[in-house]
Amino acid sequence: MDTSASLSAGFTHTPARGWMVALLSRFQQSSVAAISFSFGLFLPFMRQDLALSPWEAGLLQGVWWVTSALLMLPSSVIFSRFSPVSLVLVSLFLSLPFLFLQGLASSFLVLFVARFCFVLCHVIATPARPLLLQQWVAPRQYALVQAVGLTLHSIFLAITISTSALLITVVGSWRIAYLLLGGLFLLQTLVWLIVARERLAPVQGLQQALQEQHETPLRALWMYPQGWLIGVTLFALSATWTAIVTFLPTLLLEERGVSLTWSGPLLGFLYYALIPSSPLGGWLEKKVSNRKLLLWLPALCNVLLGVGITLTSAPWLLMALLTGTGVIWIVSPVLEVLPFEFPGIRPREVAVIASLIRTFMGLGFAAGPMVTGLVAELTNSLQTGLLVLCLLTSIGVITGLLYPSQRPS
Repeated sequence: MDTSASLSAGFTHTPARGWMVALLSRFQQSSVAAISFSFGLFLPFMRQDLALSPWEAGLLQGVWWVTSALLMLPSSVIFSRFSPVSLVLVSLFLSLPFLFLQGLASSFLVLFVARFCFVLCHVIATPARPLLLQQWVAPRQYALVQAVGLTLHSIFLAITISTSALLITVVGSWRIAYLLLGGLFLLQTLVWLIVARERLAPVQGLQQALQEQHETPLRALWMYPQGWLIGVTLFALSATWTAIVTFLPTLLLEERGVSLTWSGPLLGFLYYALIPSSPLGGWLEKKVSNRKLLLWLPALCNVLLGVGITLTSAPWLLMALLTGTGVIWIVSPVLEVLPFEFPGIRPREVAVIASLIRTFMGLGFAAGPMVTGLVAELTNSLQTGLLVLCLLTSIGVITGLLYPSQRPS
């Protein structure tokens, strides 16, 4: 039975098409994230148009990530037998109608259902992401490709978040802005059809290896408990992130008089320093053999910076704190490829552990706005909601300290 390591033995250099496939896959994830993370800048316009309460706003953001989190693991078990290239294509085609429907929604219920169905279709491609790495990328370049992908992700998100409010103002409607995002998604689907040709993949034995693994890949969940620790740590980072991008613009507008056209570029500071620093993820993967350090230290910084962002009103200090919160994420490419180094792990098991980690990330992305929105509604204070959420994410520090210290031989 082929392991993930033996399948790619001798594959030492990623070809140009391999880079394109891996980065296109990452950009698709970035586009989905942009629709979610820019929601906070769309929210004031939506609240006026659809009369949304803070709790409904939290639900609209939360359903995006709860649906993803609950279905990632089952999807990886069910769909990890199939061609990753085909899975991505099917997911893209099914998702498109529901993306456009969000821009046409006339009520909270329609918008809620459209967001739910969009994510439902998107999650089909969950196992494809780690499988594409094994099929198209040389193992020694996993972290590097992920790090470059994070740089492109950061550039795209910085542009999207910085200009969302301005775009809505220029086109005169949040609905038209949503439809423009749908057009971008359609373009990506067409490019995927052209670039991702499975017969040209460097590793041709992947499909056979997937079919030959008859026992359930779920065994990885108890064979590799360190996957759970990575997941909980990223849960903490994710919860802080979505809480900030969802509610900070509203907090700045309603309590501090900062306009949305200013808070958009301000949120962009989450990405400005992350863009040039993301490639450091590849360097960290090679140089930091104490894996524990890569978990607990970013989790601790995440708590402290989140509390600082919630309490400060000084623009320059807020820029610095947001920059720090963004830079923390240079460890994410390393954390996401750590399962590839688990001893004896097989290709479908890598997909399951990767999905477990992304499940926790999804739960974190969902919990951030939902917990913040609920506490804000109970206390009538967005600041209190954000503060409570940031303090709760200290659980990531604990799980990070429990992770094994050394990289396996």
